[in-house]
Amino acid sequence: MTGALRPPAGAIILAGFMGTGKSVVAELLSRRWGLRSVDTDAMIEKQVGTSIAEIFATRGEQYFRDLETEVLTQLAGQRGLIISTGGGMLLRERNVELLRQMGPIVCLHASADTIMERTAASDERPLLDRPDAESEVRRLLAEREAAYQQADYHIVTDELSIAQVTDAVEEAVRADPRGCVLAPELVEIPVELGDDSYTIYVGKGLLEAVGEIAAPEQQGQRAAVITDDNLEELYASAVVESLERAGWDAHLFVVPSGEGSKTLVTAGQLCGQLAEVGLDRSSVVFAVGGGMVGDLAGFVAAVFMRGLEFVQVPTTLLAQVDASVGGKVAVDLRRAKNLVGAFHQPQAVIIDIETLSTLSDSQFRSGLAEVIKHAAIADAEMFSYLEQDLVQVMARDPVSLKYLVAHNCQIKAGVVAADPLEQGQRAVLNFGHTIGHAVERAAPQWQLSHGEAVAVGMIAESEVAVRKKLSEPDVAERLRRLVTEAGLQPDLSGVDAEGAWTAMSADKKLRGGRLRLPVVPRIGQVILTDQIQLTDLQEAIERLLG
Repeated sequence: MTGALRPPAGAIILAGFMGTGKSVVAELLSRRWGLRSVDTDAMIEKQVGTSIAEIFATRGEQYFRDLETEVLTQLAGQRGLIISTGGGMLLRERNVELLRQMGPIVCLHASADTIMERTAASDERPLLDRPDAESEVRRLLAEREAAYQQADYHIVTDELSIAQVTDAVEEAVRADPRGCVLAPELVEIPVELGDDSYTIYVGKGLLEAVGEIAAPEQQGQRAAVITDDNLEELYASAVVESLERAGWDAHLFVVPSGEGSKTLVTAGQLCGQLAEVGLDRSSVVFAVGGGMVGDLAGFVAAVFMRGLEFVQVPTTLLAQVDASVGGKVAVDLRRAKNLVGAFHQPQAVIIDIETLSTLSDSQFRSGLAEVIKHAAIADAEMFSYLEQDLVQVMARDPVSLKYLVAHNCQIKAGVVAADPLEQGQRAVLNFGHTIGHAVERAAPQWQLSHGEAVAVGMIAESEVAVRKKLSEPDVAERLRRLVTEAGLQPDLSGVDAEGAWTAMSADKKLRGGRLRLPVVPRIGQVILTDQIQLTDLQEAIERLLG
């Protein structure tokens, strides 16, 4: 996969006459794909507060058609939906225009006899509430035939079960050229780094396939699986089992959870343990966990026997979209984060999005901050997607998550490939991190998550850039609105301003006391500038902390 991933299509639209199975099929597709099912008739009834039959009886069909257009307008900006429409939805040209913008339209067809049989017991069909109902059905089918032919795909349902109709819809839209909500089961993203190139794998259920994806070169090859004590049973044991099935001689090493384990002392202890079980230059380290585990295990892999290959198996959103990609590994010193480290590219990154279901809300939000950062610096379309569909993202819709994780990996992989050793352009990934890291380090007992700190940093740095006329005025406001809606505005009352300034002064991004700061001129673009001084950031911190 080399092209940029697109956001999930707005919708799969099911159209057609009453009784063709639209609503039932939509519900089944919703369960299969993990998407939200929407029935336009149900939306209208909820908004108006009465039944479709009552609307027809008291206000007339034209009024109802106006309501249909209004509902489609409300849905037009949303993605990842299965929409079941009313039988006459395609009669109005404006409705067809709106639907075509949202995704492929699938029309379900049935004969008049089948429709009469399926709707015989219903008292909620206003157009059939007459003595000559069958004649009316035949008339309406003939009248609407041209409208229904505007659909992209057509499925005759007379002889099919609901499951068969659902299969037919899935087959029809899977290869839709506009890009539908059905993502490939496994997304493979190459990171082009010459001899250090590797692949990022994104999908569901990949923990059980780690041994298959990262197969041993020979039976009995030793592997070290490093994790923390929160994940030992939850995820690491499954990885160990997968490796052993594939022929690895796997050994599990567990460290206490939390940033406090990311030290030279812990790294030294792990190196000693690796030596005790006989790991050699042919062995591979597997990091199973969040960013702390990835940084620590990667650092151990970089220094043990002057470097072992390692595989990242990130289990948090933050690690999946950021920390696991790029080959930066490090441990902390008391003075600042990540001051002792190396560039050590992984052999592979294996991302199982199902691990995101067990994250706490705070952990998920922390990772979302990096997603917002990548959108702000590189993809205006993804930023708009987050603005429009944040509720669905926060609900951890699997289609949304696969798109966001894979596309964020693509963005970071592209930057890393252009600057693997962070000699210049890769610094754009530090947007929000200069102030963010300083505030994070100055908070008592690491009370701020990385994501909360980066969110605060993005807003503060953007406000400086706006004042310096380096950013459009709406950049800081859109960022503030999005991070607030994502729940990323923490309490900063305990953060020490002097401590933040001290941490910023020790920031490894400084070179000769000078700073090249990434700023966002407009959403989706980023530049590096030396027009913002440390004193500007110091003032920003003082304003931020009151």
